[in-house]
Parts: sequence; C-alpha cells; structure tokens
Amino acid sequence: MKKYFKYLISTFILTSFIIAQVTESMVEFRMGKQNALQLILSDVDKNFVEDEWKLYTKSFGKPDKKKGEFITVGVNLDGLSNPVDWYMKLDKNKKNVLLQLCVISNDEFLSSSNQSANFRIIENYLEKFVFAIEKAKVKDEYETEKKALAKLQKKLKKLNKDYNSNLKSIEKYAKKTKKAEKDNKSNLKKQANTKNEISEQGLVVEEILSSPSDSINEGEVSPEYEEANKKLLKLQKKLEKLIDQHGNNIKSIDKSIEKIEKAEKNNKSILKDQAKAKKKISEQGKNVDKIRRKLEVMK
Repeated sequence: MKKYFKYLISTFILTSFIIAQVTESMVEFRMGKQNALQLILSDVDKNFVEDEWKLYTKSFGKPDKKKGEFITVGVNLDGLSNPVDWYMKLDKNKKNVLLQLCVISNDEFLSSSNQSANFRIIENYLEKFVFAIEKAKVKDEYETEKKALAKLQKKLKKLNKDYNSNLKSIEKYAKKTKKAEKDNKSNLKKQANTKNEISEQGLVVEEILSSPSDSINEGEVSPEYEEANKKLLKLQKKLEKLIDQHGNNIKSIDKSIEKIEKAEKNNKSILKDQAKAKKKISEQGKNVDKIRRKLEVMK
C-alpha cells in the first residue's frame, strides 16, 4: 500500500513537471524586451509564489524589489560556469501565475542558444521550483486541515464539557427537589400540630372571656387574657410562616423540575451533536493523515 501511495505521488509530481514546463520567450522588463525563461504555476496565489521564491532563493541573499521585479546579483548555482544576475517577475492570470526570469551571464542576456550549458542549469533549477511549490501547497493544505481537525476536536471537548455540566445540574436540582419535598413533608406535620395548638389556645382565650374577673373594670382586659391572646397570635403567625415556607418549597420544586427537564433535553441534543462531531473528526483525521503521508513522500 505504501509503495502504491509513493507511486501515486511520483505520478503526481511527474504530471506537475509536464504541465509546468520551462519555456523561453522574449519578455518586457524595466530594461527592455529581453530573452527570459518562463514557468506557468497552476492553481496558486501570486503572493504564495512570491513568498516561496524568497525561501527557495534564500541562500543567494534577499532580492532587491523594484517595480514588481525581484533582482538578485551574483547568483552562483552549482554547475554554472560563472555567477549570474537575474530579474524575476510574476504575472497573475486567473488561477495561474506566470514566473518570468531574465538572466544576465557574462555581460549578455542568457538564452538556450548563446550559453546552452548555463541555460540548462537554470532551467533545471526552475523545474525544481515547481516541486518546491507543490510541496509548499501540500504543506499549506496540511496545516489548514490540521487546524480544521483541531477546531472539530475543540468543539467535541466543549460538547463533553456542556454534557457533564448538565449532568451536574441535573444532580444538583434533583437533590434540591428531594430536600424541598422532605421539608414539605415535615412542614405539613408542623402545620397540623400548630393548627391543633391554635384550636386549643383559642378555647383558652374564649374561656377567659366568658369568665370575667370582678377586679377588672368595664372596657379593660385581664392580664390572663393578654397573655393567652398573645400566645394565640404567636401560633397564628407561626402557621402563616409554615404555609409560606410550604408554598416557597413547591415553587422551588417546580423550578428544579423545569431545570432538570431543560438539562435532559439539552443533553439529548448534545449526544446527537457528539456523534456527528466524532464522525467528522474520524473523517478529518483520515484526511489529515493522508496529506501527512503525501508530505512525507515528498521530502
């Protein structure tokens, strides 16, 4: 399988060389119309080619850019009979970029007829640049696809986090519901006991009212009545508080159930999104691995 993959890459590279052959033509430069080597690079951006050319020719120093032409002086390629100066410019044509290279060698403009040996050396150098471009394109694609994979993994991580957060929320509100129900069970018993106490204390108050003391003037109340009535009012207030607490607990239970149902609904949706994300990650992972192997073969 690995040999077959290498064969496919080799075929791809060979095809690239065939499509992007170096040609020779008269081209208009700042110094006039001169003979130049030309190379068409397919499906690539002009800025991308410019950046890769700078990297490819880095060993010759930083080129001097003037009005769209990249000038490098004293280029000494292996095999050349002498150092050369060259002028390179790029023209964009739809999805393709035309690279044009004018070379001065031994005080004359290089061509295949006047310095054939030197011409072949530079022609070969440009053909290798095709491979450098293709490799850079694959590397760029690899980085892009890796970022896409990382983005999917990040999304899955967030989904997992949200799912676990919802589980904790369900657990939290389930405990809250259980506590409120337990409190209300106790509350109802306390209400019943308090109602009995109120009833009994009411009888005590009525009995005092029905047996007025001779020492109490008309319009006045006895200390016994004040004390008994105060106790009755306190019990009534206690009952009101218990009823309020019972009502608040019911509201809390309703709210907790609503939160639980919402979290469960969200987790149901998250499980579907997790399954989709995992499938995409698997597919993207295979794609990244395929490009990585392609890049390894091109090294």
